[in-house]
Amino acid sequence: MHAQQTRFREAAAARLSEPPVDRRDEAVGGLLALSSDPNGDVRAAAFESLGMLEAAEGRQAALDAFDDEHPPARQAAVLALGRIDPERGAAHVAPLLTDRRPDMRFSAVWTLSLLGAEHAPAIARALNDEDPEVRLLSTRCLADLGAVSHADAVARLLSDSHDEVRFGAAAALATLGDGRGATALRAALRHPDRAFAAAVGLGDLEDQSSHDDLSALARHPLRAPILRAAAARALVKIGDPMGTMVLRKLVRSWRIEARQYAIELVGELGLVSVVPDLVRAFRRSSRSERAVYETTLEQLSPKSSEAQALLASIRRNDQAE
Repeated sequence: MHAQQTRFREAAAARLSEPPVDRRDEAVGGLLALSSDPNGDVRAAAFESLGMLEAAEGRQAALDAFDDEHPPARQAAVLALGRIDPERGAAHVAPLLTDRRPDMRFSAVWTLSLLGAEHAPAIARALNDEDPEVRLLSTRCLADLGAVSHADAVARLLSDSHDEVRFGAAAALATLGDGRGATALRAALRHPDRAFAAAVGLGDLEDQSSHDDLSALARHPLRAPILRAAAARALVKIGDPMGTMVLRKLVRSWRIEARQYAIELVGELGLVSVVPDLVRAFRRSSRSERAVYETTLEQLSPKSSEAQALLASIRRNDQAE
């Protein structure tokens, strides 16, 4: 905490978010001190940790930091307040939606979304914000909140002046089960930076019109495995068995991020036929991967005795260790 070098104080602020139970008060006291550090990055880290600890003692410090000169510090303070005082914090965060600083309006949208679906109407007003990043975040937050009653407002951004906002609106609408942005999502399958989100959205919509493009994407050996998995998910949802075949292969992928995503999708989609592949892949897996297997097996076990057996084995091993 008292190191001369900034990076050490910042590291201390981050580490204090996980104190031993019997030293929590000491950690909070240290973080309150670091929240007024001369360096803005240290202050930001301190507020982030105060929020993670849900430290009521940091409420006033967070409020005072709304005017911090360092943008990351004041943004972290807004988010921290939402976690520290979720019931009363919204009353202080909501007015920031009209703040002159775009970063604070952005933080207000994000914080309100974390506080619950009852704040969807306020977030929807930010769809008209002059800053494109705020508009984009608002679409994502409304989608995450399942705010279907605001789908018309999101759909208006399909003609936004910024391309990224238009695509964000299309993806958000798909999450809400609204197909008005499907054309934009189909076009995005050809763009590397957007293809994953587009494939997920088209899968959510069970969009039959995108079948050929999704099929080509799922089978393409040179495309990123995690992208192929997203395309395979969409194929399963529109009834093409090729999607299951691709996921079966990806469950055995050497790329851990693709493998874990494919395993998650097997559970989400209820693909009991892939359980034998899960069993074989699990034998070669690392201990760190057990959680993803366990979650998927829990989803599949009601319909698969083989999934039940593997799940029971994993839990016995966990108890033995």
